[in-house]
Amino acid sequence: MSKEQSRYIQAVNRLLSLADFERKSRADQPPDWHLRRVERLMEMLDQPHLAKPVIHVAGSKGKGSTAAMIASALSANGYKTGLYTSPHLHKFTERIMIDGKPIPKDDFSHLINSLWHYVEKIERAGDMGVVSVFEMLTAMAFIHFRDYANTDFSVIEVGLGGRLDATNVVSPEVAVITPISLDHVPILGDTVPQIAKEKAGIIKNGKPTVIGRLTPDARLVVDSVGIEKESEIVDAIDAVHLISIDEPRCLNKAQSFTLQSKMGTMNIKTRLLGQHQIDNARTAVATIQTLASAGYEINTKSTAHGISNTKWQCRAEVIKIDSSTSALLDGAHNDASAQALIHTVKQYTSDHNKVGLVIGGTSGHDATVVARELAALNPEFVIITQSRHPKSLDAEELAEVWRLEGVMVKDVIPDVSTAIDTATRLANDQNIDLIVVCGSLFVAAEARERLMNIKPELYDELEAPFINPYASA
Repeated sequence: MSKEQSRYIQAVNRLLSLADFERKSRADQPPDWHLRRVERLMEMLDQPHLAKPVIHVAGSKGKGSTAAMIASALSANGYKTGLYTSPHLHKFTERIMIDGKPIPKDDFSHLINSLWHYVEKIERAGDMGVVSVFEMLTAMAFIHFRDYANTDFSVIEVGLGGRLDATNVVSPEVAVITPISLDHVPILGDTVPQIAKEKAGIIKNGKPTVIGRLTPDARLVVDSVGIEKESEIVDAIDAVHLISIDEPRCLNKAQSFTLQSKMGTMNIKTRLLGQHQIDNARTAVATIQTLASAGYEINTKSTAHGISNTKWQCRAEVIKIDSSTSALLDGAHNDASAQALIHTVKQYTSDHNKVGLVIGGTSGHDATVVARELAALNPEFVIITQSRHPKSLDAEELAEVWRLEGVMVKDVIPDVSTAIDTATRLANDQNIDLIVVCGSLFVAAEARERLMNIKPELYDELEAPFINPYASA
């Protein structure tokens, strides 16, 4: 193992010793939702979150894809652009990107170690609890964008919700809200208006807000907050028109479409498939257009080029397995994302194509509604699996959900890699064209590791029966 890799492993394990509500590695420390702790951390670091112009992106669906498109468009326009997203698929460094490239491991390690005494100082103060993993990563991103990379723009994706998310200390040039649906119900609320209220918490006084395709009840909430904050609400679906679309009817080809806005006509060709990705592109264009209206130098052709070249794995990502079978990897985990996935599969396949399904889940999401929606794919087989993630849903428990929905489960395999191998054999035996892998980003990511021979990044700080330590990885 190289010295760089050794330093990186030690730093990541140090990071994961903090309160981690994504993975619950310190379950004895309950969530403490407020912004005061991260605000104090920002004060100690001389307000790095205010140093660069920021685009702040929230939403239930499409926020990651939209943030990636915005960042890619800004980079194509000549702006050095930082992108902060979560979760990561394979490595922690994916969360902090500069012009599409992950932060170097040495920089990541150095940031953890150099910021550690601030974490300890906050904990010693004893009045605000302990810094979480996500708060630490957020601080690291802001410091990297200001002090290491010297970015021109930062595109910041909300981790969860919006109002009390650690990223909501920023003062963005533009706030962006993508479609809102029921998600993280125990934390954000059990109705769309309640969740919309949390997402709308990123709207700032006097700053414009770009919105994607919102339901009427979500739109009412966002409009109300916009009026209260004197924020101009820019509806991307009204501002950016879809002029034409060339549907390739093939999952292994890019989709092409033409958009029209005040900036002019944009011809976009992207590997990000589905109608929802066209809507995400419209939201990204509306955001760039809003920046142009504010005086930033923007080129229409460069914007189209940047959006076309956006890479965002495990979002209806197609990987060819052999000459006759492909896998479609997606993080669909609620009813709305499952509906979008079904629409995409049906849009790019024909009635005679045969589909198999590999699915896992994560606790906190409604597995029943996902099963109910995905049953419409009429899969030839269903394999239930379970990711390494400590919050993954027990495979047997998920299998029972599917059985109660009247779907025959072919096999229960609580290991994604083995599940993919089994699905591939079944696909060959039954002449199946497409294996859909979904249920959570973590399941999709582990499938991607298996199919593309990517070495996983495993964490010995996260103790669970299905987690291997680094030493044995």
